[in-house]
Amino acid sequence: MKNAPIILKVLYYIIPVLILSCFLSCKREHVQSHRSGTNLPEVREMKNSKAWIFLTYLDSLVKLPAAEFNEAAMMSVHKKYAIELPLVIYDPAKEQNRQDIIIQYYKNNNTSNEVETGIILLIPETITDSLVVGDFTRYFGPITDEQPLIGITEQPRPVRIRVSPDRTIKLTFENNRNRDQAGVTRVEILNYR
Repeated sequence: MKNAPIILKVLYYIIPVLILSCFLSCKREHVQSHRSGTNLPEVREMKNSKAWIFLTYLDSLVKLPAAEFNEAAMMSVHKKYAIELPLVIYDPAKEQNRQDIIIQYYKNNNTSNEVETGIILLIPETITDSLVVGDFTRYFGPITDEQPLIGITEQPRPVRIRVSPDRTIKLTFENNRNRDQAGVTRVEILNYR
């Protein structure tokens, strides 16, 4: 009986510690399992990938003001991203590497055409495999639906994403049953008059 007060004091301190440790351990496991179930790792992977860098490069080109949408401004943006992406300006005299993103600026002198200038980007297979139409719609917005002028063709028709009143992105993609999962092979930025 002399040990009864000591046993009560020990139980008085040990039981709350056990209960508290039980709650803390449950909370930690819940937080860890909750974190592992999120999409954060996928977002980090996308932000570090060439596809994400290409989308930000494209965004920089699209956001050029209409007065500065020319070859000199394109070259300025090109220099900023040339370290991270395999960018090459099209040169008909040289043979291009299949791993490079080939870029060509053009100016339309025909005043009856509504497109004044444009930039064509040919995407290599190494990036096409990880860059799908759905990435563009998530980044730039929805696709503008157009009525086809011809019947169904084997190759899907290019789609357009209107990013501003005078600027559109035109995407050419691989033939795939689900358009959002189709790899993009060519991007064209169109600047309207």
